[in-house]
Amino acid sequence: LDAGRPLRQGHPRDERMPKRKRRIALFCCPGGVRTPQAVAQEAACSSRPIAIVVAWPPGASADLVARAVDQRMSGMLGQPIVTDSRSGAAGCSAASTSRIEARGYTLQVTHNSTHGLISLFSRNVTYDPLLDFTCIAPLAGAANALSVNASLPIRSVANLVACARSGPQGVQVGIFGSLDHHLGTELLRIHPGLHFAFVPSSAIAGHIHPGMIGALPAAWGPAREGRVRILGVTEPRQATTSPEVPAIGETIEGPGVPPVNFTLFGPAGLPEPIVAKLDAAANEALANPQVRARFADAADQPLGGTPEDARRLFTEDFEAFRRITDAAGIRPE
Repeated sequence: LDAGRPLRQGHPRDERMPKRKRRIALFCCPGGVRTPQAVAQEAACSSRPIAIVVAWPPGASADLVARAVDQRMSGMLGQPIVTDSRSGAAGCSAASTSRIEARGYTLQVTHNSTHGLISLFSRNVTYDPLLDFTCIAPLAGAANALSVNASLPIRSVANLVACARSGPQGVQVGIFGSLDHHLGTELLRIHPGLHFAFVPSSAIAGHIHPGMIGALPAAWGPAREGRVRILGVTEPRQATTSPEVPAIGETIEGPGVPPVNFTLFGPAGLPEPIVAKLDAAANEALANPQVRARFADAADQPLGGTPEDARRLFTEDFEAFRRITDAAGIRPE
């Protein structure tokens, strides 16, 4: 270097540098560059722990899904896996995962509404839900459910619609859970002739309003205890624990809320060999009878599939959410 300036082709200093030294400089410079192949080779023989970030508290649906597969995946990969639950950090944890170096040591289990819907509600999202992540594997799905207090004489969606049309006060509907549940109430609100009063609710606290919209896993426990009655689900194929429950769309026309689909994500640019290895471990874990039994007990349906399946499923759900927000006149703030 001459006065701190880099050498240029044809520079007088270039001719004075011995050829042997120039070769050393040429071959030594790339030494600090980490190629995707090098990262993949490192991950293939590494025993470094893998962290699965979950943007929900312990015991929540996403947390249960992650913990159902993490140890099975750990045994197959030969690496410790730790599920890191971060309550109330939906957007923050996704943003931090998207900025992690793509080496396969930090992953995220989240569902379609937490991961995608927030970008349709807020202008402050610092990541693209698709471009800034690598879809690894679809893990599980659960239908959204419309439930009522079991003490009420309402026994079908048609009964509920009749009550909602009977007077200006209509029916109280409790909202709990993630953003897709709120979209479910918006679909009821914009439906002509139906009168619903929406109030905050908490299924965890056991406060069951006359009408309640949320994921089937949250309603299934109170339903088994006889406290609520499930009237309908958004996607009957995802309601394996109650196949007799009809689809809400059979009575209330219009776009439906997609089921809750849980996906294993990594940061963008994750090398293909690492993605393939993680996907294979996830699918093998999902095939395990004990894992499937845990999902069934939580009213979740194991999915499984390729990274392409995970990306297609999330894209379809995201576009469905976009159609609903457009119909409800919801704009990012």
